[in-house]
Amino acid sequence: MRRVAAQGVASADSVPRNIAEGYCRRSINEYLNFLSIALGSLGESVSGLHAYRKAEQLTEEDFENLDSMAYKLENGLLKLVESLEEKREQGDWIDHLIVKESNAVYGND
Repeated sequence: MRRVAAQGVASADSVPRNIAEGYCRRSINEYLNFLSIALGSLGESVSGLHAYRKAEQLTEEDFENLDSMAYKLENGLLKLVESLEEKREQGDWIDHLIVKESNAVYGND
């Protein structure tokens, strides 16, 4: 059961980590790829929730709460993917870093 629990935690933990890693990439294609991986991890997590509920390791109330949160997150991710795909098609993605602060804060004028 420890392995099963660890796998459940790992798949859930993977979702925000992949979102963050993708966000930090410069390429919109890489960002979309990491969002796709996050969606896959979310699906894996939800699959685990169903298995845990069937094995009576989760109450119905806990299952419903977690499933509802996963559903909201999935829909948010899908909307983000759609928005980014539109940006990619329109060429509105900026793939370079722009520093908007003065070097004075670092002691360099």
